[in-house]
Amino acid sequence: MKENFKLLNMHFVLLDGARDFLEEAGPSSFNEKFSNGSFRMDIDDDMDFDYSDSDDELDGSLQDLDEVFDSIGEIVIEPGYDPSKKGDGDWRRASLKFGKVTLEKPNFWTGEKFSSVDGAKEYLNLLPRHARLQNMTYSSRIKVETHLEVVIVYILLLYCVHRSLSRSDKFKTGVDKFIEKTLLHEYHTDVNFGRLPVMVTFIAQEQICLKRLWVAKSPTWTISYRPVSKRKRIFVKLVPKVEHITGGEKILTVYFYVTEIPIWLLFFALGVPNDREAVKMIDLDVEDSAISNILIASIYDADRKYEGFRKGGNAQKYIKELMQGCRFPPTESVEECITNYLFPHLKSPEQKACFLAYMVKCLLEAYRGRRKVDNRDDLRNKRLELAGELLERELKVHIKHAERRMVKSIQRDLYKDREVQSIDHYLDASIITNGLSRAFSTGAWSHPYKRMERISGIVATIRRTNPLQATADMRKTRQQVSYTGRVGDARYPHPSHWGKICFLSTPDGENCGLVKNLASMGLVSTDILNRESLLQRFYECGMEMLVDDASTLLNGKHKIFLDGDWVGICKDSSSFVARVRRKRRKTEVPHQIEIKRDKHHGEVRIFADAGRILRPLLIVQNLKKIKDLKGEFFSVASG
Repeated sequence: MKENFKLLNMHFVLLDGARDFLEEAGPSSFNEKFSNGSFRMDIDDDMDFDYSDSDDELDGSLQDLDEVFDSIGEIVIEPGYDPSKKGDGDWRRASLKFGKVTLEKPNFWTGEKFSSVDGAKEYLNLLPRHARLQNMTYSSRIKVETHLEVVIVYILLLYCVHRSLSRSDKFKTGVDKFIEKTLLHEYHTDVNFGRLPVMVTFIAQEQICLKRLWVAKSPTWTISYRPVSKRKRIFVKLVPKVEHITGGEKILTVYFYVTEIPIWLLFFALGVPNDREAVKMIDLDVEDSAISNILIASIYDADRKYEGFRKGGNAQKYIKELMQGCRFPPTESVEECITNYLFPHLKSPEQKACFLAYMVKCLLEAYRGRRKVDNRDDLRNKRLELAGELLERELKVHIKHAERRMVKSIQRDLYKDREVQSIDHYLDASIITNGLSRAFSTGAWSHPYKRMERISGIVATIRRTNPLQATADMRKTRQQVSYTGRVGDARYPHPSHWGKICFLSTPDGENCGLVKNLASMGLVSTDILNRESLLQRFYECGMEMLVDDASTLLNGKHKIFLDGDWVGICKDSSSFVARVRRKRRKTEVPHQIEIKRDKHHGEVRIFADAGRILRPLLIVQNLKKIKDLKGEFFSVASG
């Protein structure tokens, strides 16, 4: 009886400890901003709003705004080349660069009567509650430093080589050319680039994760490497064989850049010396008749179509012929295409060949039922686009529109009889302000990858009947589908939603199951991790660098992937994962990283990107050291 009371007492002690922990963790979970670190400008209900507390958030916004303008780069403005307006002299050109971005705090003008009083301020800070009660737009003014140069460019031939000029090989015409620039005008100004309004709340948009290999069996067996840039996407397919080969019903092909290439041809273009080495890289059981037949059929197909491709340089010549026969052939050479577009995170051809062989291995394992096909409805295969990504995408569209209008205006003043003025004379800031305001008011936002289409369901009005309803409205997610009547299993709950998505909170009607709410303690990861420092921590935990020797890479070692990129190998994956997890618990590495050890396939998959839904993790260790449990051990589940 006494032992039962001890056990019951210990049970309540554990419950009280867990309750205290959750009470501390709960508010911190709710206090996390539902954003990705970019443009953290939520309209809070707090009556005490201190701008000094929001300086860090504004710094994060400025950093991402800087990235938006840095992505534009230098804008080179060419003249109109109208012979009637050239006049005497050479053509004038202009170049525009963007510098530091500043985001002003929202304020409002007090009026002439109030500002005329002694000690009164002309402008006062605008608080979110003021904007809501007065039905005003809560917005911040964007100011950007600009550097405009007007120059005359002289193109000189080889005989001017004795002059101190900069060489240009932009046009490979066979004649060496040199460029000399004469600066005519230079302007350094701070330009108002419009206002960034925040009027309603954002609904997080569910998107398929593009940072991992994707295995699919419909309409055909395919494994895809799909970065954001379309030129860098690689598709390895298992397609039916047209000619009859005994036992070889399917062959392997790879879609690279603009054409479809036999897989064996690409292996030898990457420097694989022989067929045995390629099969060794794939690292599959050749005793399996189905796998061996597919490999033999792929070799036979490459031999029949491209005779002698194994000899030095012939494989790249055949690939060049395939690329040149496309509708839009590339201007780069085959070597440049392989270096820049085929797995650009890997440097050497040997590493690229090993990763291509790994894709073949995953595809054949899935074909033989040894690896699961990826599920579109699994939450691990999805990422949430939050306020930062959505505002950045919309802002880029309107900045490009304003840039086109500005370039045309400057181009008219590049003729000889006109004078180029400062940049604020040409920039129409209302394009950005009105464009963002129109997106907020109408709800029509730019499509993620279709330039001429708009999508709805991005923003919504916060219902403020009670605090819980307002919190729920700010934690909504939405899955965009082309036609709501044909979405398959997307409406139904998935086991991966447990602890991350609320199973009950979804509207009725056509959006049932497509619009969801985050769980009360669910968080969204942010893209604030330094990749280089993270890799350095992995090296401390036992990760080895990638080398060019294929035998060293595949010598019984486990592969380590970071956000889908192959970053290293390790001998003991269990020890490596344990060390990384200990560093994560000690906050030596960010707590937002996910670690998955797949001992069956010899892989360690780590994700540190933005948009992943996280849930709390309770770790209970060393229960045997608790004094009240000595003598007999009870698990937490049994209590």
